[in-house]
Amino acid sequence: MSAGDVLTIERLRVTILSAPITGPVDMSFGQLRDRRACLVEVDADGVTGVGESWINYPSWAQAERLATYCDGVAPLLLGTDGADPGAVLRRLADRLLPIGRQAGGAGPIWQAISGVDIALWDLAGKVAGLPVHRLLGGTTATGTAAGGAGVLAYASGIGPTDVEALCDVALADGYRAVKTKLGFGTERDERTLSVTRSRIGAGVELFADANQAWDVAAAVQIMPMLAAHGVRWIEEPLSGDRVEDLQKLAADSDVPLATGENVYGLDAFEACMDSAAVALVQPDLAKSGGFTVAREVTRYAAASGLRVAPHCYSSAVGVAASAHLAAAFDTVDWVEADVRPNALRTDLLTTPLGWEDGALCVPEAPGLGIELDPATVARFRIHEEERTIHDR
Repeated sequence: MSAGDVLTIERLRVTILSAPITGPVDMSFGQLRDRRACLVEVDADGVTGVGESWINYPSWAQAERLATYCDGVAPLLLGTDGADPGAVLRRLADRLLPIGRQAGGAGPIWQAISGVDIALWDLAGKVAGLPVHRLLGGTTATGTAAGGAGVLAYASGIGPTDVEALCDVALADGYRAVKTKLGFGTERDERTLSVTRSRIGAGVELFADANQAWDVAAAVQIMPMLAAHGVRWIEEPLSGDRVEDLQKLAADSDVPLATGENVYGLDAFEACMDSAAVALVQPDLAKSGGFTVAREVTRYAAASGLRVAPHCYSSAVGVAASAHLAAAFDTVDWVEADVRPNALRTDLLTTPLGWEDGALCVPEAPGLGIELDPATVARFRIHEEERTIHDR
């Protein structure tokens, strides 16, 4: 495809998947009772791009996302040129974010836009015959893994239950870092950290995630416990995740602070990265604006001397997207790999994502380099909506 060519968007399909889990997964703010994914497919000139929009919380997020795509995104997308994903993102953001502000819901708007953006980058890569990480500017898929096998991943999803068993899974799979869930009271959090550190030993990095469980005073009190267990960074420690509050905490703690999964818009990311309180930035490609925003965040982080570790609690589509971002930029240190069982991660693709020695192999086929398995999609599909250029 040459400069000036047009890719007319002809179809938008949104599919909701739900896979059962053996028991609820506790978070500091609630429970996850099944695994859900919102797949976004965009057709243009006979080529289909696949993306994902995050719908884990709340339980009714799928209904909101379907309505946003069908009533908000589709009329603005169908029949337009999809050759430049960044231009499409800006057009959707310009039209939909004012509505989101009036409704007090900019986050869900960004999450919807994210799915389209990922799908358009996948589509662009297929048209160009290049993997997305090369379209982003990367020259190799070796990342930082030993032996050039892929990009380094850390094992997440550990705690507050099944700590020993999940640590053993992480160690058996060769992960060199794990992340625990905190925010369940000091006694339970201390046990999670103690058991995790004992199980993984001193040679494996330990991260933690509070999911915005604490106010500043509570966080200041708990930081020495994190430091005592050698926690390398704490993700989203504070309710509201406001930069001014992170600055107060950073002034009273030596534990590095990480944030980004609930930051929306490049201006908000830049405000975080301009603060000395933030040590690590974590855009989520299925939430924060897809590849287009994550690329700019990563470039800004590099200029600011910050490191990037994309947040990812998605299906195999979102995991693959994170891998491409990591392969394109050496500013990205880690990708996130939830080690709890998840059929939407392990069974969704015709060729599962490759993992070796704690690293994620980056697909080299055009686009995201993945193909949805129709049988798995049919097995877990609970709803699907489609809009075409003829519906306008």
